[in-house]
Amino acid sequence: MAEDSSSTFYIEQRMVAEKVKTLFHIRNQYFREQGAVEFEVEEDGGNKLAFLKLIKEIKPLGYLAVLRRGEGYLTLIAFRKPEVKKRGLRLNLILLLATLGTVAADGFFKSSNYPGNLPLMIGLYAVGIMGIIGVHEMGHKIASALHGVKSSSPYFIPGIPGALPTLGAVITSSEPPTNRDSLFDLGISGPLAGLAVTLLVAVGGALTSAAVPIEELSRQAAAGKLLMVSNLDIFTAYLLSIFAPQRVGTGIILSPLIFASSLGFLITFLNLMPAWQLDGGHVARAVLSPKLHKILTYASIAVLFITGFQLMAILILILSMRSPEMKPLDDVSPLSKSRKIMFILVWVIAALIYIFAIRSNPFFFR
Repeated sequence: MAEDSSSTFYIEQRMVAEKVKTLFHIRNQYFREQGAVEFEVEEDGGNKLAFLKLIKEIKPLGYLAVLRRGEGYLTLIAFRKPEVKKRGLRLNLILLLATLGTVAADGFFKSSNYPGNLPLMIGLYAVGIMGIIGVHEMGHKIASALHGVKSSSPYFIPGIPGALPTLGAVITSSEPPTNRDSLFDLGISGPLAGLAVTLLVAVGGALTSAAVPIEELSRQAAAGKLLMVSNLDIFTAYLLSIFAPQRVGTGIILSPLIFASSLGFLITFLNLMPAWQLDGGHVARAVLSPKLHKILTYASIAVLFITGFQLMAILILILSMRSPEMKPLDDVSPLSKSRKIMFILVWVIAALIYIFAIRSNPFFFR
């Protein structure tokens, strides 16, 4: 039995080596321990497509490969994939139910003084927040599937009702992205998907905001039931002017969905920061050199301190010192031109979100 296993192991190693030889211009080849095979590969404009094809062909054999730049040549190493223990969905389900509970409880607190149908508003609030976070993670999940990267189901993180109802969600991948294109797509897909839902929730928030007489507002504010604010962020004020125009002698009680959309904008803004471990960090790593990416990580920390998000800045600083960056298997082939253009748009989107939806937002700055 041991001889059969060793023979199969040797045959697979030889098969992988032959596949590499048919796709790349090889200078030297070395058989290593644990079934790995190392090659010196000549620089070639077709290496990007060749590597994609190689990964697709050797994955069924239980292999992966990495492509790195050496001195005067490229180094390609094919190796057996580490076995990853399959996990059930029990923990995912428990965390999902716990997060639904904290979000619903927070919705009750925020809707208790809302002059409308309380159960309906709590439901809309929960759907809004869970929709923003869930679609954000499904954006990552779909991008992973399209690029052939195995990923887990979302792990939702419950928060504290009355403060921050959820800390978001994460998915994990059992293997690195194939190249810089896939790393870019895996990073940007979540924030863009979540932003689309956030915009819908914001419109819903404007539609469900209630106009009440000034006297009633003053009475509830004096009783401590409402917090009066004198200014709003630009985007919310614009939506209210369209969907909930204020009449003379009345004021607006903001719908809890306005807070949900504000949280969605904040999540998107923070995730677009080009710092390690954030979605924007993966996007930046796909475009920039490791050295420049490191500089932008610390620049992001400075920006968050300046804009008033000190706790997030400290968290990123800790993660950047303790967590390694995500590298694609092919860290040599360049990013596509269309994604380089999209990278510039990412910065524009982040700036617009901060200017129009976060700065002067009464939920973050009073």
